[in-house]
Amino acid sequence: MRDSGRTSADDAVERDLDVAWELFAAQPTHPEVAELALRVLAVQPERSSVSLLLANHREVCGQADEARRLYLQVAGRNDRQFVNAARSLRHLALAERDHAEALRWARTVLGEDHEEWRDWMELGYAEALCGEHEDGWRRLDEAVALCARTAPDELPNALGQRAAYLLGTFAPPDRFVPTAEEAIRADAANSWVALMLGWSYLVQYRFAEAEQLGLRLLREDPTEDLLQNLVGTARTMLRIVENAHAQDITLEDIRRTGVIELGWRQLRDQALGADLASALAALDEVMPADLRATLRPGVPIAEVPGSDKLGSAVAEDLVAWRDGQRPGSGATWGWAEPFRLMSAAEIVAMSAGIEADPAAHPDWPENEVWEQVMTDDAGAHLVVVALGALVKRRPGHPDEPVAASMADWIWDRVAEFGGPDPRPARPAAEQ
Repeated sequence: MRDSGRTSADDAVERDLDVAWELFAAQPTHPEVAELALRVLAVQPERSSVSLLLANHREVCGQADEARRLYLQVAGRNDRQFVNAARSLRHLALAERDHAEALRWARTVLGEDHEEWRDWMELGYAEALCGEHEDGWRRLDEAVALCARTAPDELPNALGQRAAYLLGTFAPPDRFVPTAEEAIRADAANSWVALMLGWSYLVQYRFAEAEQLGLRLLREDPTEDLLQNLVGTARTMLRIVENAHAQDITLEDIRRTGVIELGWRQLRDQALGADLASALAALDEVMPADLRATLRPGVPIAEVPGSDKLGSAVAEDLVAWRDGQRPGSGATWGWAEPFRLMSAAEIVAMSAGIEADPAAHPDWPENEVWEQVMTDDAGAHLVVVALGALVKRRPGHPDEPVAASMADWIWDRVAEFGGPDPRPARPAAEQ
């Protein structure tokens, strides 16, 4: 029997709302979600929960600006849905990599509700993204402890989230590994954390453990390239260790090259969308016309004569993107010094010359890792060295640090040209 205070119109509204929520849960991008929500709001525009449902739908459909407008509209009412609107605005800011805005809303949420462990986890993540690394990482630990006390059934989720957030804020492997191991003990099916744990083992020179973990993961997903690469790298390093004396190679020699650490950072940056390929794609979107006009079309590496002398994947990525830049045009980058991209032919020719007469090139030692990628056409170069750092090398002078990596240098240009910068703030140890 119908409640005497309700009408058939009220029943129709509630039916629409129930269907909208059910449909959103099953197919969040379905256009009927918006139709149903708007139908309810036409009758009851004050229902903030329905506005939030519509905003969630807009967000997952990629309509971020409209979602933000609706979230802010609900937040402005300062009613019982305020904290949920603030959480949604925090989520949207993180998705758009607006770290400062995410931190502001994370603090706003905790001004309303101190009981939810996820809110503390999000605050720690936002703090670390903004450069407050030690405070943020400590907050992640506190969120896990709060979850263990108040929602023990959710602890595996909290442990996995902490590991992912440590990785996403450039925590060093020594800090990430114990948390990842704890997360895997709680949830062995968390394959993404397990993969990053395996690469962390490599960075710690725990090659046998990396191999065993990789093999376990491959049994579950035998076609995953990253897992095959993990196992292959671990086995290669084990063979080098076993044959160290015969090959006159030591672990210290391997550490000096920084090749494993570089591989770890490249994989991590790729997972975060902050790698060189992502930076070059972002640069294409905001590049000034005068810079674009000086760049040559890219070439496939397979078509580059002597490509084995290009060095690591950094030069290969750059050449595939743009095969160098017109001589004398370095000023178009708008940087402090007029360095321009080198072409594949220039890199190969220079490397061959150094290899043919090392004594004539004392600034380019044989026993170190380096690859020249830019030149000022006056004898100086920007060079990628061990651990992927970008330095300026001038004849007769010590190398001068320029950026943590070539990707960082490109991201700096993207930001200066007005594009979005997705990078978390780096810890001091990584600068």
